[in-house]
Order: sequence, then structure tokens, then C-alpha cells
Amino acid sequence: MKLLTLTCLLAGLTLAWSGTVSRPYGTNYTTDILRLAKAAHIKAYMTEGELQPCDNFYNFACGNWPRLHPSRLHNKRTNYLEELQELFVRKSADMLKTTTAGADSSADQVIKSFYSSCYSQANDTRSALATLLQVADFRGGWPEIRVPSWYHYEYDWLQVVASLKSRLGVDILIGLDVVLDYKEDHMHRLKIGAPQLPLGHRRQYLDPGYEGTRQRYEHSIVQKLQGYFPDQPENWCSEVASQILYIEQQLAKGLPHNAALTLEQTTRQRTAADMKTAYGSYVDVSRYLQLIFNSPIVVELYETPEDYLSNLMDVIRKTPKLHLANYTIWRALDTLDQARIPQGVQPGIWCVQMVRQYFPKQLESLFHRNYNNMQMINELQSTWSDIKRVFREDLQASTDLHWLTLETRQKAIGKLEALDLQFRNHDETELIRQVQTLHLRMDQFYQNFVDVLQWRTKKHLDKYMQEPQLTDKVFKLPHYELKTNKMQIPITFLQARFFWDPAYPNALKYGTLGVLLARQMLHGFDDVGRRFDRHGYKNSWWDTTSENSFSRRAQCFQEQYAVFVQFREKPVQDKGLLSRIVADNGALSIAYRAYTKWLKNSPVTSTSYQSERLPLLDYSHNQLFFLAYAQLYCTDYPDTVEIFDELPEQLRVNTALSNSEQFVNAFSCSGSDKLNARFKCHLF
Repeated sequence: MKLLTLTCLLAGLTLAWSGTVSRPYGTNYTTDILRLAKAAHIKAYMTEGELQPCDNFYNFACGNWPRLHPSRLHNKRTNYLEELQELFVRKSADMLKTTTAGADSSADQVIKSFYSSCYSQANDTRSALATLLQVADFRGGWPEIRVPSWYHYEYDWLQVVASLKSRLGVDILIGLDVVLDYKEDHMHRLKIGAPQLPLGHRRQYLDPGYEGTRQRYEHSIVQKLQGYFPDQPENWCSEVASQILYIEQQLAKGLPHNAALTLEQTTRQRTAADMKTAYGSYVDVSRYLQLIFNSPIVVELYETPEDYLSNLMDVIRKTPKLHLANYTIWRALDTLDQARIPQGVQPGIWCVQMVRQYFPKQLESLFHRNYNNMQMINELQSTWSDIKRVFREDLQASTDLHWLTLETRQKAIGKLEALDLQFRNHDETELIRQVQTLHLRMDQFYQNFVDVLQWRTKKHLDKYMQEPQLTDKVFKLPHYELKTNKMQIPITFLQARFFWDPAYPNALKYGTLGVLLARQMLHGFDDVGRRFDRHGYKNSWWDTTSENSFSRRAQCFQEQYAVFVQFREKPVQDKGLLSRIVADNGALSIAYRAYTKWLKNSPVTSTSYQSERLPLLDYSHNQLFFLAYAQLYCTDYPDTVEIFDELPEQLRVNTALSNSEQFVNAFSCSGSDKLNARFKCHLF
């Protein structure tokens, strides 16, 4: 009952954070109400009384998260920081529903038309099927459905899959992509080989242990076919589904046995002419590329994995053309089916996600114009200055970072001084130019969808002749970019009252914004960042003594975290573990010290200290800092997770806190408590 009451209170007051287009930031809520809302928000996730903070602080701070945000509902991870994205989506839905006469740019009109047509027609399966049969030439349609007599010798599978790649961006039988050259990162290269199969890796298709997964997949195909073709007999749907699974199983035989191999380990460079010689007319790579690009491709390509196309030759040679045709059109239909609104998902939310997927920059621009929050930008800049100041003082002193030589610390200070925040913004003229060829209508969603897929595919494939641009990458949270030595701040991050508000204690600001900024900052000074100088050029600026000292101190962390090979009986394989460890532990220390310095320099009055506490929560300002920090990482994982590619949040939070003397002091942890490590690891 206590949890329910708090949850209801939180729901009633959450409007204080969300805002709408028509109501500007800030004016209708008193400080007391905002503080109460934030306190209820924090308290709702906690399990006070059930756990001791010094035994498992993550569960103490986030124990109720799985009940309030269960991952099982959507079969995907739920995470506190994703709530920021959901807030962005809700606000975006309000924006996209509103037409502002004379104020909307042509780019705004495109994304609003796409949103509106999605909202009203995304579940119209007849429209999806009719659009597909108009778009693709399958000699009149799906064999045995619209064509009474189907001539096998007339079916040109290569031409069909090339056409579908151009029109829908879907990889069928052959995968084609544009990737960064892994040797020369200033250029792109075409990658050809295996497509992304729906079930994933080789083992899902071929290992006996995944038989249940394959049966569920085949059953889902049958259900979709019955939905699109209600007049077809059930045995036809089952037969086609069986053909689809069988073909993908044969394709999977060309995939690597070890799914963890990198692109470099599974790739060879070859020309299209070389591949034509190797695979002949069965898989004519030169013709495939000619059909897509309308010109010969003479540059070397990445062929990956090395055995896939030779295996595809056998699949093409042995598979009846009718089965290939069924498979091909099924993959095309399934591509359009991905736009249907999933059961249980609100149409408005789904359609915002569709807009965001295909027009991320245009949506960000519209959002920025409606929710421009200069106060949040100023506060972020101020917090960043405090974080940099603490780290600079550490580098200038000869105590905490004595393991770095004086010369290396001076270079680090130079790199830190050059490291600034960059707030993501867009050139409105360029955004309009990008979509000027799109003419979308509010009453034709699937035709719009096909046009958007073709537009996006062309834009993506054209990149292979262009230099990579850092602006192509879209991040949800602050991101440190090695090659520019800048901190990129996304527009969606600048939302009022999520992390900070003038009504909240500053402990919350430093425990959230401060930690996130410090984490990214330290990536410029870890085992990877030390190889890039202040200008972003590859230039290892640490001397040998500093490198050896780093390795010795990092060994402490590696031994401490070495026990985390499993979580909930699932393997943990975090390839970026050391970088994550260094950032987690260092950011917590730096952000906490930045907060204590702010508190020390602020006017010391009983009122100022009282403002650093919250109603409903009987915790000191120092304890609130750690609560804010831990709740950043509240997460719930679905049972379907097979492997953890990153160290789970519970292990990250608890271990970093166990190394923090400040945490131990704040919660008066004893020497025998689990989160008071006897030997504390320390780098930054």
C-alpha cells in the first residue's frame, strides 16, 4: 500500500516534469510541489527497511524498479535513463499532432505527414500488401496467390533482391552495407556478404538447443501469413513458413561458428570482378551491384564472412525457384510488417519512434525549437566547469595522481583545457534540403513508408563515396568523441526537471549530471583516450612510466571485477570492461568532490543546508548524492537475455561504491559490510 500511494503521488505530479508545447518551462508549480514530486519519484524506487544500504545499495535504491517498470512487458531492458527518452517521445507526440500554419518548415511538414499517416493507417494490412505488390515485380504477385501459372525459368532472383534492396533497403540472401574502413577510418567501404538473419547467429538456426526458438519463429510466420492471406488454406501457410525456415537454416551454414569474431577477423578485401570469377552466374556480385548503383563498382569491397557467398551458391543451386520466390517476397512483406503497431503499444508513441528512426535530425530540430531550455544549458555548463576544475586540481597536485609523471600530467591538463561541451544543433536549410525529394501524404502510410525506405537506402549507400562525418552519429546521452576531443550533448538530454531543477537539491544535480559528464570526460584519459591528443589526432601522449603505473593500478580493478563472469546465471562478456571500470569509479569520486566543493563555497546557512534535503526522505545531502547516483542505473532485464554484453548495472554500482570512502562515511558502513572493500582500488 505504501508503494502504491507513492506511485500514485508520482503519477499525479509527473506533469511537473513533462511539459507540453503550449505551456512554457517552469511557471505553474511551486517549489514545494516540485520538491515533493521529486522526493516521491526517488522514494518509489527504493526498498527502505528491507535492505541495508551498506550490503546492497543498488537494491536499496532501485529495488522497486522491476515492479514499476517490468522488462517482461516489452521483452526488453527497462532503464532509468531510457525514461528520459520516453519523456522526449511523449513531448514529440504532442508536437507532431500540432500543425502550426506559417511556422512549419517543409521538413516539419514531411515528418508531421509521416506521423499522421502512421497514426491512422499503420495497422492496415491490406494497404501494406497492396503497396508491396505494386512496388515489386514478382510476375504478378506472390506465386500461387495471384498468378495461376508461374514459370520458373522466368524468375530472376538476383534482379528481384537487388530491386528490393533499392526500394525497401531490405537485405535478402545478400547483405550489402556501407561501413567505415577498419584500416583507414577516414573513408567508407562497401561490405557484401551475409544479411542479418531474423534469428541472429548460426547457432540459433542449427544447434539442437534452439529447436524451441525455431518452432516459435516458424509459428509466428504462419500467424502473419494467415493475417495477410485469410483466404489461403492453413496448410499453404505452414508449407511456406517451413520453406522460409529451411532456407535460412541453409544460409546460416555460411555464418561463422564463433559469433564473437570481429569484422577484421571474418573479412577479406576483393573486387566485384574477383567475386564474379569465384561465384559465377549463381551469385553474380558484379551484376548485383550494377543493378543497385547503375554503374560498375571497381573499388575493393569487404567480403564477410568469407564462406557465406560460396555457401549461397549451393543454396541457390539446390533450392527450387518457387521456394526462393516465396522466401523473397516474404522477407519484403515482413519488412513492411515491421511498421505495424505492436499489440499493447500506444499508436502515438509507436509513430513517434518511427519518425525518430527515419528522421532523427528533423525531429530533434523541431523539438529544440519547441523546448529550447537555456536555463538547463547554463546549468550544464556550470556543472561541467565544476567537474573540470576538480580534475584539473587533481592533475596540478602531486598527491592523488602522483602515479602520472609531471610531464604527462601537464599534457593531460592541456587536453582537458581543450575539451569543451558541444551542444548538438542542426542547419535548418540543410535539413530541408535532405527531404526535398520526399512528397508524403497524410492518408497513404505504406506508400509513404516505401518512399522513405527508398530515400533512406539511397542516402545510406551514397555514403560509400563520401568521407565519414561525426554528425552522422546520434547519441542519447553526453558522449566524448576521441577524434575531436569534444563532449557532444544531444538535444534530448536538455529536458527540464528530469535530472535537475532550481527547486531540487544540488546533490541530485552532481549525482546525475555531474557523474554522467565526468564519466565521459575520463574516456579521454583512460587506456584508449591516452592514444589521442588534445586535437583528436592519434598520438600517444603518455610516457612509459605513466603507462606502467596505469597498468599496475588497473590490475587492482581487474582482479576486483574478475569475479563477475555471470549474472543471474547468464554469462557476462564485457569487451570494454576496463574503460567502463575506470570511468565508473573515477566519475563517482570526481562528481562527489565537485559537489562538496560547491557546498563549501556556497553561503553556509541552516536554510541552504535544508534546501539540500527533500521531504519524505530522511537522508542527508551526502546520502542524497549517492541515491541519485545509484538510481541513474536502475534497470530490469528480461529473462530472454542470453548474454550480458556489458557489466550489469547492479554490479557496476555496488562495486564502485565499495571503493568509495565517501560512501562508507555517508552511510556509516562498518568494516564488515559488503560495500566497504578492505582494499579499495583507485585511479582517478
